[in-house]
Amino acid sequence: MGHDLAYLEDTELIGNFLNGDINSFNRLVLRWQKRLYNFSYRYLTDEEQAKEVVQLALIKAYKNLKKLKNRERFSSWIFQITVNLCKDNLKQNSRKRHTELSDEVIQNEGEHLYSSNGITDRNNPMDILNQQDLGNIIKRTLTRLPEEQRIVIIMKEYEGFKFAEIAEMLNVPINTVKSRMYYGLTQMQKILKKLNIDREVIFNEV
Repeated sequence: MGHDLAYLEDTELIGNFLNGDINSFNRLVLRWQKRLYNFSYRYLTDEEQAKEVVQLALIKAYKNLKKLKNRERFSSWIFQITVNLCKDNLKQNSRKRHTELSDEVIQNEGEHLYSSNGITDRNNPMDILNQQDLGNIIKRTLTRLPEEQRIVIIMKEYEGFKFAEIAEMLNVPINTVKSRMYYGLTQMQKILKKLNIDREVIFNEV
């Protein structure tokens, strides 16, 4: 069973691929494409553009995998490729993305949710907001953050990367990553506090 491709580590699959086994790369794709898509979608908030970014990232990985010196860094490497493509996408579509939500818009959405079905009790918001409603509010709150803060929060809270790994991927000092994380979370909390939504539930909903 240890030789079954389904149980091979990324490093082994990479080695097999570089030795001519195309199917090993297909296994890498199956293993990573969903996670890359989830990251890209949270970053870009557009399904089609996220799919396009992932496709381009995997093609780029296919062409450049032989240049990866440390195979154990594959996850950081493929995410670094994806991050750069997401940034390029944002630049190319910057004119289409001037739809930032103000605090007032988010607040109004929250007001609507609280008033639905005649419920007006603000003391138990989590009993009122369903998962989809809360997820939408949090997604919109994330889009309000500066790009540099948003990407750090997504990579740390959703993808589980360590600060040192994020710093390496973004090519910035680790203290800069921590600072962006702090200011981003602080801004999110200010917005969500108006809806009595605690940080503890934020990163389980998007």
